Amino acid sequence: MSARVSERLFSLLLKVAFIFEPLAPQAISYYLRQRLRELKRQGLISDYKTRTRRLGKFHYKVEIDLGLTSKQAHNLLVDLLPKQQSVRRWFNV
Repeated sequence: MSARVSERLFSLLLKVAFIFEPLAPQAISYYLRQRLRELKRQGLISDYKTRTRRLGKFHYKVEIDLGLTSKQAHNLLVDLLPKQQSVRRWFNV
């Protein structure tokens, strides 16, 4: 009995997900703007711009343009690639 209820509940949740799926690009862009606004407030980036396009069902193209100074780019690369010795050598870390 409980397995049957679980199946129906899961089926209902899937139908609801498909109804709201076309709104996902706006939700994704909103979330990214919130996170990037916090990074800008901390001084880790200078400027940002996001764009999310729906390519198909559950397929999206997300574009993020960041404006960085040379110091911000240096810090970003060092944080992203901490074990890469060649990056450290290029930037004299």
